[in-house]
Amino acid sequence: MRVTLSAACLFGTLSALAPTLELLVLARACTGACIAAAVPSALVYVGDVVPFARRQGVLTDLNAASALGITGAIGLGGVLAATVGWRVAFLLPALLAGALSLVLRRLPEPPRHADHQGGLALALRSVWGRRVLLLALVEGAALLGLLTYLAPAVESRGASPTQAGGLVGLYGVGLLLTSRVVKRLAGRLPPPVFLAAGSSALVVAYAAVALSQVPGVVAAAALLVGAGWASMHSTMQAWATEVVPRARATIVSLFAAALFVGSGAATAALAPLAGDLRWGPVFGVGVALAGGFGVAAVIATSRFGRRPAVAA
Repeated sequence: MRVTLSAACLFGTLSALAPTLELLVLARACTGACIAAAVPSALVYVGDVVPFARRQGVLTDLNAASALGITGAIGLGGVLAATVGWRVAFLLPALLAGALSLVLRRLPEPPRHADHQGGLALALRSVWGRRVLLLALVEGAALLGLLTYLAPAVESRGASPTQAGGLVGLYGVGLLLTSRVVKRLAGRLPPPVFLAAGSSALVVAYAAVALSQVPGVVAAAALLVGAGWASMHSTMQAWATEVVPRARATIVSLFAAALFVGSGAATAALAPLAGDLRWGPVFGVGVALAGGFGVAAVIATSRFGRRPAVAA
């Protein structure tokens, strides 16, 4: 985490100083790659140092902090870009990443075990590992892939880009509020309950937007999507850190990759329908994805919880 955040500081600073568009694009891509490495590393760290019984609560806090950071960065970035310039908007998070890399020196290293050094082959040989990755693909499609189209849907009904951004940004509010509830209930309720609740929230949200794209409906849907994210994603993250303990770093990295591959695939596949403003079919697919994910994830986690206590 310290190495990737230090590199993100370097490339973020280069972004702010970039004299050409080509160098800016390259620097932003490298910055994104560094952050993409830091996030799974944080999940692996939690998996290594927090007992499984408490892990979902900690991951819920991590998700809430991430949502707060993203929401705040979007608002603050826009203000900085409009007032003091886009270079400052790129420089500030770079400096924060550098400062965080120094603060993390205080974080104790997790225990290292010789039998926990498994790699790609071990992760993919596990039946449960493959199932988690497949579910992550569908989760990414249902959560992030469809979230992309909430703003264009309400804009097509006359909302301005600013209004649309504000409405869709309510998903962060839903995530933050629900994460507090999930943290209190984590450990008291089994994982299938959280997955069923989260997927049901997505089904209701997408069904509503499939029928109407007026601002009030989209605002309510964004809140529900945030609630679904808080309930579903922390559960899936906790499962990913436990499903193949001997290859935890590899499986968590693959989990993150699968999530975003699913997101990108869904966004691309639905682009022609969205381009024709056919929001009913677009969000109808979202209902099918969320419902299918919920059923499959509930069954899988129920079976995983009943499996014999042997190494994955």
